[in-house]
Amino acid sequence: METKERISPLTGKEGSEIDLKVAAEWTQNHRHHNPDEVISQFFGREILQKILDQPDCVGIRFYYGNSKPLSGWQRFMKKSFRKPSGEPHLIITGVTKDGEDQLPGSSTIHTEVFKANVAGVAAPAAAAPPVVGEQSVPCPGGAGCPNNVLTGA
Repeated sequence: METKERISPLTGKEGSEIDLKVAAEWTQNHRHHNPDEVISQFFGREILQKILDQPDCVGIRFYYGNSKPLSGWQRFMKKSFRKPSGEPHLIITGVTKDGEDQLPGSSTIHTEVFKANVAGVAAPAAAAPPVVGEQSVPCPGGAGCPNNVLTGA
């Protein structure tokens, strides 16, 4: 939930490096709060590059998802359910400088293609629809899960 009003558009320079000691402490805190749960997700370069190469993309937004919806009773009593069911997922989208997600069917790219077709001119070269990514490799449980200070090894 955003708590501050946006003052300026996104630039692609958001985020910063973090000290390894702080990162290790924070990941340890997460593992302690969520024992026996997924602690990381890996995305390959191909899907990340495909999203970053979309026109007007200045970065990637990560959404938390779960493969299993709660029943009506579970939604009503959700504070009583400590262990969620289903599989956790990260969903990734490209983001424009205005903070808008680049989603299939809602892109300005499609508007430009439509305008070009109506005007009888060539459509922009990069007219592929935006993509949304998932299918990351969870850790623990996935191939290539590392053993280091961020995973608690």
